[in-house]
Amino acid sequence: MLLQCDASQLEWRTALELSGDEVGLAEVINNEDAHAKNQKAFDLPSRLIAKIFLFRTIFRGSGYAFANDPDFMHVSSDPKFWDGMNEKFYAKYKGLDKKHKEWMQIVSSGRPIEGPMGRSWSIPMGRDYRGELKLPINALTNYPVQGTGADVMMVARISAYKRIKKAELPCDFISTVHDSIVVDTTEKYLEPIAKIFDEVFADIPKNIKAVFGYDWKVPMACESKFGPNMKKMQKLVAK
Repeated sequence: MLLQCDASQLEWRTALELSGDEVGLAEVINNEDAHAKNQKAFDLPSRLIAKIFLFRTIFRGSGYAFANDPDFMHVSSDPKFWDGMNEKFYAKYKGLDKKHKEWMQIVSSGRPIEGPMGRSWSIPMGRDYRGELKLPINALTNYPVQGTGADVMMVARISAYKRIKKAELPCDFISTVHDSIVVDTTEKYLEPIAKIFDEVFADIPKNIKAVFGYDWKVPMACESKFGPNMKKMQKLVAK
């Protein structure tokens, strides 16, 4: 039986950690539904649209890109509409906006962006259609988040392996893809292993401090699902 552990909002929580955005951090700590709040605040038609919008805006999607994206065109195909949404988003999450602009200055000066756990990203300037220098906005907002998120998953994977082995639970680690860790076990051990994964993600700030000496502030969590194969997975609800 496969058990898949998915990190909750890995990209968003990592972006909040790197930016120190106080509004987003408070929403996570207070367990608020940020997507529902943003739907109302930004006057979007559904929570799902607000959710997808948030995860795209982390990487500074332009109004033109949103207006020509099939996921958003039914809401509006006017770039000015989505430019307005972006302005509302960054007016709310000022810390994230400030961090993006800081990274823009670093890249434009030819320096690497440095992460909190030893990684650094040297991102070359791009070129526009006229051949003139252009800031690679999507890349410079993406690399630090994805790279740091990969470090988080590395810590989670190693911690989970050690704890499962110590508990002597029969389990084979199958893969790690982005924000998911997949293991193979018998149905009897699904809940005990899922509980270990919950503990692993709750302890990520403590373990990052122990390994990297960095004070990780954003709470981390996960969700687990199971099934006979990856096509037939269902949410695991503890009894």
